[in-house]
Amino acid sequence: MTDRLTEHGYESEFVRWRDIAAELDRVDFPHLTLRQLLVETWRTRYGGATDESSLRVQHGPRLYEDFTLAKLEQAGSAYPVDVRRSGVLASALLEFVADMLIQAEFFNASVARGRIVVTDSYGYKNIIKVLRVANEIPSDDISKDLIARVSDFISDAYSSHFMQPDIGVFLRVSPEECYKRVTAQRGGVGPVEDMGFAGRTGRSSFLELQSALLAEYEQMAADWGWHVLDVDGATPAEVLDAVNDIVVADVRAARRADGPPPAGV
Repeated sequence: MTDRLTEHGYESEFVRWRDIAAELDRVDFPHLTLRQLLVETWRTRYGGATDESSLRVQHGPRLYEDFTLAKLEQAGSAYPVDVRRSGVLASALLEFVADMLIQAEFFNASVARGRIVVTDSYGYKNIIKVLRVANEIPSDDISKDLIARVSDFISDAYSSHFMQPDIGVFLRVSPEECYKRVTAQRGGVGPVEDMGFAGRTGRSSFLELQSALLAEYEQMAADWGWHVLDVDGATPAEVLDAVNDIVVADVRAARRADGPPPAGV
């Protein structure tokens, strides 16, 4: 997308949490904080749990460099046992903190320099997914009422002008199509993609979670006035072309209106 924007004369850059964290030579704020938050979102999500690899998830690496070497994010086949709601809820809130910092310290800084910021995901989606799973975890160390209140807070926070992109595109994929793509690519789904943290696994568990999330995402996309693209059956190249067309058209429209180009995508 940044290439297409450059072709039309717009300065843009791609920003993503994991790319920021990977800049190990940067120790100024908030780089160190974001690296540690990336580690702790994983550690707290598995907080107090064990898995088939003994206590791996309970005593995961504490430092970012060790975490990346262990490749624990990619090792998603081991389902945790005895997960606590408190840890999963904490991980969702830590992810929000990181997203807020990125918005304030990177997105806004680039926008102030007249650049268009592009990212390939929106923190709301994963945080709401984690909260929905937390609600289904059998332990009662955290009340469902608190989880519901946190979910309302997250929806309200991401509805604010501060956290909203100028151009939002929601790629609608049916749960069945999503399952087909994930299993074709990786041979199966992991514990963060179905209800594995709540003790329910398999295709039905995946479809249960993704169907509920799709309804929430569609509602928020409508409330926020985002573009919605149904991409079932589309190739990655076709999806990228469609998104590029939307973004370039919206940027051009803003320029014709004698205003600044949209700042966030």
